Amino acid sequence: MDMEREKQRQTYQICRLGFGILSLALILATIPEVLLLLQLFFWPGVMGWFAQTSFYRWLDVPIIWGSLVGAYLLWGRWAESGWQKRAGLLLLMCSIDVLNWFLDHGEQLNLRLHEVGHEWLRTEIGGALGWAEFALIASLACDLLAHLGVTQATDAGKATRSLAATGAVVWLISFIDQTAWAQGWPLQRRGIMNLQSYMLFLGTRMIWTITLIQVTALTVATARQLSRVLSEMDQEDQDHDLFKSPSDQDYGLLVSSREDGSRDNESTAYSW
Repeated sequence: MDMEREKQRQTYQICRLGFGILSLALILATIPEVLLLLQLFFWPGVMGWFAQTSFYRWLDVPIIWGSLVGAYLLWGRWAESGWQKRAGLLLLMCSIDVLNWFLDHGEQLNLRLHEVGHEWLRTEIGGALGWAEFALIASLACDLLAHLGVTQATDAGKATRSLAATGAVVWLISFIDQTAWAQGWPLQRRGIMNLQSYMLFLGTRMIWTITLIQVTALTVATARQLSRVLSEMDQEDQDHDLFKSPSDQDYGLLVSSREDGSRDNESTAYSW
Protein backbone atom coordinates (compact mmCIF):
# COMPACT_ATOMS: atom_id res chain seq x y z
CA MET A 1 0.00 0.00 0.00
CA ASP A 2 1.31 3.46 -0.97
CA MET A 3 1.38 5.38 2.31
CA GLU A 4 1.87 8.71 0.56
CA ARG A 5 -1.23 8.12 -1.54
CA GLU A 6 -3.26 7.12 1.51
CA LYS A 7 -2.12 10.25 3.33
CA GLN A 8 -3.19 12.35 0.37
CA ARG A 9 -6.55 10.58 0.30
CA GLN A 10 -7.12 11.28 3.99
CA THR A 11 -6.20 14.93 3.47
CA TYR A 12 -8.70 15.21 0.63
CA GLN A 13 -11.38 13.51 2.72
CA ILE A 14 -10.92 15.83 5.70
CA CYS A 15 -10.81 18.89 3.45
CA ARG A 16 -14.01 17.74 1.76
CA LEU A 17 -15.68 17.40 5.15
CA GLY A 18 -14.40 20.81 6.23
CA PHE A 19 -15.60 22.60 3.10
CA GLY A 20 -18.86 20.65 3.22
CA ILE A 21 -19.60 21.89 6.73
CA LEU A 22 -18.59 25.42 5.75
CA SER A 23 -20.92 25.19 2.75
CA LEU A 24 -23.85 24.21 4.95
CA ALA A 25 -23.12 27.05 7.38
CA LEU A 26 -22.83 29.60 4.57
CA ILE A 27 -26.02 28.39 2.87
CA LEU A 28 -27.92 28.87 6.13
CA ALA A 29 -26.34 32.32 6.54
CA THR A 30 -27.58 33.28 3.08
CA ILE A 31 -31.26 32.79 4.00
CA PRO A 32 -31.76 35.85 6.28
CA GLU A 33 -29.61 38.06 4.03
CA VAL A 34 -31.69 37.29 0.96
CA LEU A 35 -34.91 37.81 2.91
CA LEU A 36 -33.60 41.16 4.17
CA LEU A 37 -32.95 42.35 0.61
CA LEU A 38 -36.41 41.13 -0.42
CA GLN A 39 -37.92 43.17 2.40
CA LEU A 40 -35.96 46.28 1.45
CA PHE A 41 -36.84 46.18 -2.24
CA PHE A 42 -39.81 43.91 -2.99
CA TRP A 43 -41.55 42.25 -0.03
CA PRO A 44 -42.08 44.46 3.05
CA GLY A 45 -42.58 42.56 6.27
CA VAL A 46 -41.09 39.23 5.21
CA MET A 47 -38.03 39.62 7.42
CA GLY A 48 -40.21 40.59 10.39
CA TRP A 49 -42.23 37.42 9.92
CA PHE A 50 -39.11 35.29 9.60
CA ALA A 51 -37.51 36.87 12.68
CA GLN A 52 -40.46 35.72 14.82
CA THR A 53 -39.98 32.05 13.98
CA SER A 54 -38.12 29.68 16.28
CA PHE A 55 -35.95 28.64 13.34
CA TYR A 56 -34.50 32.13 13.08
CA ARG A 57 -33.95 32.39 16.82
CA TRP A 58 -31.38 29.62 16.77
CA LEU A 59 -30.26 29.88 13.15
CA ASP A 60 -26.90 31.26 14.21
CA VAL A 61 -26.10 28.03 16.08
CA PRO A 62 -25.25 25.90 13.01
CA ILE A 63 -23.75 28.95 11.28
CA ILE A 64 -21.32 29.89 14.07
CA TRP A 65 -20.44 26.40 15.25
CA GLY A 66 -20.36 24.94 11.73
CA SER A 67 -17.88 27.63 10.66
CA LEU A 68 -15.71 26.83 13.67
CA VAL A 69 -15.70 23.08 12.98
CA GLY A 70 -15.08 23.59 9.26
CA ALA A 71 -12.16 25.94 9.92
CA TYR A 72 -10.71 23.49 12.44
CA LEU A 73 -10.82 20.65 9.91
CA LEU A 74 -8.95 22.76 7.36
CA TRP A 75 -6.30 23.88 9.83
CA GLY A 76 -3.14 21.78 9.54
CA ARG A 77 -4.22 19.82 6.46
CA TRP A 78 -1.31 21.07 4.35
CA ALA A 79 2.28 21.78 5.34
CA GLU A 80 2.57 25.02 3.34
CA SER A 81 3.08 28.02 5.61
CA GLY A 82 0.59 30.12 3.64
CA TRP A 83 -2.19 27.59 4.14
CA GLN A 84 -1.35 27.18 7.82
CA LYS A 85 -1.40 30.92 8.49
CA ARG A 86 -4.67 31.56 6.67
CA ALA A 87 -6.43 28.53 8.13
CA GLY A 88 -5.17 29.39 11.61
CA LEU A 89 -6.33 32.99 11.27
CA LEU A 90 -9.73 31.80 10.05
CA LEU A 91 -9.97 29.46 13.04
CA LEU A 92 -9.11 32.34 15.40
CA MET A 93 -11.79 34.58 13.90
CA CYS A 94 -14.38 31.81 14.11
CA SER A 95 -13.44 31.36 17.78
CA ILE A 96 -14.10 35.06 18.37
CA ASP A 97 -17.50 34.61 16.68
CA VAL A 98 -18.23 31.76 19.09
CA LEU A 99 -17.30 34.00 22.03
CA ASN A 100 -19.68 36.70 20.75
CA TRP A 101 -22.35 34.03 20.36
CA PHE A 102 -22.03 33.09 24.03
CA LEU A 103 -22.32 36.76 24.95
CA ASP A 104 -25.44 37.18 22.83
CA HIS A 105 -27.13 34.03 24.17
CA GLY A 106 -25.86 34.23 27.72
CA GLU A 107 -29.32 34.89 29.11
CA GLN A 108 -30.89 31.90 27.31
CA LEU A 109 -28.00 29.71 28.46
CA ASN A 110 -28.16 31.02 32.07
CA LEU A 111 -24.56 32.22 31.88
CA ARG A 112 -25.32 35.69 33.31
CA LEU A 113 -23.26 37.48 30.70
CA HIS A 114 -25.76 40.31 30.10
CA GLU A 115 -23.62 42.78 32.04
CA VAL A 116 -20.91 42.74 29.38
CA GLY A 117 -22.81 45.24 27.23
CA HIS A 118 -21.30 46.90 24.13
CA GLU A 119 -23.92 45.30 21.87
CA TRP A 120 -23.39 47.80 19.05
CA LEU A 121 -19.63 47.45 19.12
CA ARG A 122 -19.74 43.65 19.31
CA THR A 123 -22.12 43.52 16.35
CA GLU A 124 -19.86 45.73 14.26
CA ILE A 125 -16.78 43.74 15.24
CA GLY A 126 -18.57 40.61 14.07
CA GLY A 127 -19.28 42.32 10.75
CA ALA A 128 -15.65 43.34 10.36
CA LEU A 129 -14.51 39.78 11.03
CA GLY A 130 -17.04 38.53 8.49
CA TRP A 131 -15.37 40.39 5.62
CA ALA A 132 -11.98 38.95 6.57
CA GLU A 133 -13.47 35.47 6.90
CA PHE A 134 -14.96 35.74 3.41
CA ALA A 135 -11.54 36.59 1.97
CA LEU A 136 -9.81 33.77 3.86
CA ILE A 137 -12.37 31.11 2.91
CA ALA A 138 -12.26 32.18 -0.73
CA SER A 139 -8.47 32.10 -0.70
CA LEU A 140 -8.30 28.61 0.81
CA ALA A 141 -11.00 27.24 -1.50
CA CYS A 142 -9.39 28.65 -4.65
CA ASP A 143 -5.93 27.42 -3.68
CA LEU A 144 -7.27 23.91 -3.27
CA LEU A 145 -9.26 24.13 -6.50
CA ALA A 146 -6.14 25.25 -8.34
CA HIS A 147 -4.26 22.32 -6.78
CA LEU A 148 -6.97 20.00 -8.10
CA GLY A 149 -6.59 21.38 -11.62
CA VAL A 150 -9.42 23.94 -11.88
CA THR A 151 -7.87 26.68 -14.02
CA GLN A 152 -10.56 29.32 -13.33
CA ALA A 153 -10.06 29.12 -9.56
CA THR A 154 -7.37 31.81 -9.37
CA ASP A 155 -9.45 34.44 -11.15
CA ALA A 156 -12.54 33.55 -9.12
CA GLY A 157 -10.59 33.91 -5.89
CA LYS A 158 -9.21 37.30 -6.88
CA ALA A 159 -12.68 38.58 -7.80
CA THR A 160 -14.21 37.38 -4.53
CA ARG A 161 -11.42 38.83 -2.39
CA SER A 162 -11.65 42.13 -4.26
CA LEU A 163 -15.38 42.27 -3.62
CA ALA A 164 -14.84 41.48 0.06
CA ALA A 165 -12.25 44.27 0.31
CA THR A 166 -14.69 46.71 -1.32
CA GLY A 167 -17.41 45.68 1.09
CA ALA A 168 -15.08 46.13 4.04
CA VAL A 169 -14.34 49.71 2.97
CA VAL A 170 -18.06 50.49 2.58
CA TRP A 171 -18.74 48.88 5.96
CA LEU A 172 -16.04 51.02 7.61
CA ILE A 173 -17.53 54.21 6.17
CA SER A 174 -20.99 53.12 7.31
CA PHE A 175 -19.71 52.29 10.80
CA ILE A 176 -18.08 55.68 11.17
CA ASP A 177 -21.23 57.40 9.92
CA GLN A 178 -23.72 55.49 12.10
CA THR A 179 -21.78 55.56 15.38
CA ALA A 180 -22.78 58.24 17.90
CA TRP A 181 -19.26 59.40 18.71
CA ALA A 182 -20.48 62.33 20.82
CA GLN A 183 -22.00 59.97 23.40
CA GLY A 184 -18.58 58.59 24.29
CA TRP A 185 -17.91 55.11 25.62
CA PRO A 186 -19.49 52.60 25.19
CA LEU A 187 -20.12 53.26 21.53
CA GLN A 188 -23.75 53.49 20.50
CA ARG A 189 -25.63 53.72 17.23
CA ARG A 190 -27.20 57.00 16.19
CA GLY A 191 -30.95 56.90 16.54
CA ILE A 192 -31.84 58.73 13.31
CA MET A 193 -30.66 57.43 9.93
CA ASN A 194 -30.44 60.04 7.19
CA LEU A 195 -30.40 59.36 3.45
CA GLN A 196 -26.63 59.02 3.35
CA SER A 197 -26.63 56.50 6.18
CA TYR A 198 -29.46 54.54 4.56
CA MET A 199 -27.63 54.35 1.23
CA LEU A 200 -24.46 53.16 2.97
CA PHE A 201 -26.51 50.55 4.82
CA LEU A 202 -28.07 49.32 1.57
CA GLY A 203 -24.70 49.19 -0.16
CA THR A 204 -23.16 47.24 2.71
CA ARG A 205 -25.97 44.67 2.81
CA MET A 206 -25.99 44.18 -0.97
CA ILE A 207 -22.22 43.68 -1.20
CA TRP A 208 -22.35 41.40 1.85
CA THR A 209 -25.03 39.21 0.28
CA ILE A 210 -23.28 38.99 -3.10
CA THR A 211 -19.96 38.15 -1.46
CA LEU A 212 -21.64 35.55 0.76
CA ILE A 213 -23.20 33.87 -2.28
CA GLN A 214 -19.88 33.83 -4.13
CA VAL A 215 -18.00 32.36 -1.17
CA THR A 216 -20.73 29.77 -0.71
CA ALA A 217 -20.44 28.80 -4.39
CA LEU A 218 -16.67 28.42 -4.02
CA THR A 219 -16.97 26.15 -0.97
CA VAL A 220 -19.60 24.00 -2.67
CA ALA A 221 -17.45 23.74 -5.81
CA THR A 222 -14.43 22.76 -3.72
CA ALA A 223 -16.33 20.02 -1.88
CA ARG A 224 -17.71 18.66 -5.17
CA GLN A 225 -14.31 18.71 -6.85
CA LEU A 226 -12.78 16.86 -3.91
CA SER A 227 -15.53 14.24 -4.15
CA ARG A 228 -14.80 13.84 -7.85
CA VAL A 229 -11.07 13.44 -7.25
CA LEU A 230 -11.65 10.92 -4.47
CA SER A 231 -13.96 8.91 -6.72
CA GLU A 232 -11.27 8.87 -9.42
CA MET A 233 -8.69 7.73 -6.88
CA ASP A 234 -10.97 4.92 -5.74
CA GLN A 235 -11.54 3.85 -9.34
CA GLU A 236 -7.81 3.85 -10.05
CA ASP A 237 -7.12 1.76 -6.97
CA GLN A 238 -9.83 -0.68 -7.99
CA ASP A 239 -8.39 -1.00 -11.50
CA HIS A 240 -4.90 -1.67 -10.13
CA ASP A 241 -6.01 -4.01 -7.36
CA LEU A 242 -3.86 -7.16 -7.63
CA PHE A 243 -6.10 -9.12 -5.27
CA LYS A 244 -9.31 -8.41 -7.15
CA SER A 245 -11.49 -11.43 -7.77
CA PRO A 246 -11.00 -13.06 -11.19
CA SER A 247 -14.76 -13.02 -11.66
CA ASP A 248 -14.71 -9.21 -11.32
CA GLN A 249 -11.86 -8.92 -13.78
CA ASP A 250 -13.59 -11.07 -16.40
CA TYR A 251 -17.04 -9.60 -15.91
CA GLY A 252 -16.69 -7.21 -18.84
CA LEU A 253 -15.43 -10.06 -21.07
CA LEU A 254 -18.34 -12.29 -20.04
CA VAL A 255 -20.85 -9.56 -20.79
CA SER A 256 -19.33 -8.89 -24.20
CA SER A 257 -19.25 -12.63 -25.03
CA ARG A 258 -22.90 -12.96 -24.09
CA GLU A 259 -23.81 -10.02 -26.28
CA ASP A 260 -21.85 -11.53 -29.18
CA GLY A 261 -23.59 -14.86 -28.65
CA SER A 262 -27.00 -13.26 -28.65
CA ARG A 263 -26.19 -11.45 -31.88
CA ASP A 264 -25.11 -14.75 -33.49
CA ASN A 265 -28.34 -16.42 -32.39
CA GLU A 266 -30.38 -13.58 -33.80
CA SER A 267 -28.55 -13.74 -37.13
CA THR A 268 -29.10 -17.52 -37.25
CA ALA A 269 -32.79 -17.10 -36.55
CA TYR A 270 -33.11 -14.52 -39.30
CA SER A 271 -31.33 -16.80 -41.72
CA TRP A 272 -33.92 -19.47 -41.06
